Amino acid sequence: MVDSKEIYAILTELKDPVSGETLFKLGLLKDISLTNNNLSLTLIASNEEEMASFEKMIREALKNCGIPSININRVLRTSTELKPKQKAKERVIEGVKKIIAIGSGKGGVGKSTVAANLAAALSIKHLEVGLFDGDIYGPSISKMFGIDGIAPMVENQKMIPANRFGLKILSMGQLVDEETPVLWRGPLIHKAYEQFLYDTLWGALDILLVDLPPGTGDAQLSAIQLVNLDGAIIVTTPQDVSLIEVKKAINMFRKNGVKILGVVENMSYFMCPQCGTITHIFGNGGAKKLNEKMDVKVLAEIPVSPLISKSGDEGMPVVLSNGDEHPEIRETFLSLANNIIEEFGL
Repeated sequence: MVDSKEIYAILTELKDPVSGETLFKLGLLKDISLTNNNLSLTLIASNEEEMASFEKMIREALKNCGIPSININRVLRTSTELKPKQKAKERVIEGVKKIIAIGSGKGGVGKSTVAANLAAALSIKHLEVGLFDGDIYGPSISKMFGIDGIAPMVENQKMIPANRFGLKILSMGQLVDEETPVLWRGPLIHKAYEQFLYDTLWGALDILLVDLPPGTGDAQLSAIQLVNLDGAIIVTTPQDVSLIEVKKAINMFRKNGVKILGVVENMSYFMCPQCGTITHIFGNGGAKKLNEKMDVKVLAEIPVSPLISKSGDEGMPVVLSNGDEHPEIRETFLSLANNIIEEFGL
């Protein structure tokens, strides 16, 4: 006779080797049913490799329990689960007028730098701006604004964003040490996004920018599911390899009903500070190719400058510092902000 309590105990204690959380708590193991000593359950995974690993773990754990048959309903969690505008439309972030996602096809293109400076530029234009660092795995916004490790205050079980240069900022970098990896799978990311977005006292904002991780994974899908995004800005660099990946990001947002406001080409060119000669270090015209092939507007072309990275390392975006040293950088970000303001009539 199969002991049902023993079966349930074994299954609910199986752990995901990456995050250390149980599959049951992560919502990856569901619908456990034992009928006539035959077991059936639903197993959810992000890809076939992960599915095979989890299934092997389950069958190995139960091999000595005397179960004649184990039927596993395999469900792959992919972007096809989401239909356009399949969101909690009734739910809004109180006081927030517009929500814009900042995404990229791949890492290392300066997405967070663009997000930080765009937020600052919008604030200079007298808008009330919030910035949520949704890059759970590699948060950098907190460092760019000098609030690393400064945990947000909590009031009535709601987080209060840090106020820096007139911006309201919330980042995972405030909650974990910079050397501590965040090992979370999809369900935990979804819960974290829900808390950061809805259990935070954002107050009255004209725009909330959401700096997403690179790629097209769980974090992006959670943002699309949880809030009605008013648009997305995609950051790329001129190289062809970057353009290949950015097309995937554009298609992901479009397939889920999110408007692409345009692309920002970062590291577009280098201007010699002595002679003013422009050199296209990483190629030329990448964003323009996207404009032609995918009908997306080129919002800005950001130059390569040591000042941009130096300002970020010092905790003050370049838009807010040394504007007279390289005025073209400041003006480029302010022009980007103007494009967004005109788009929404703010």
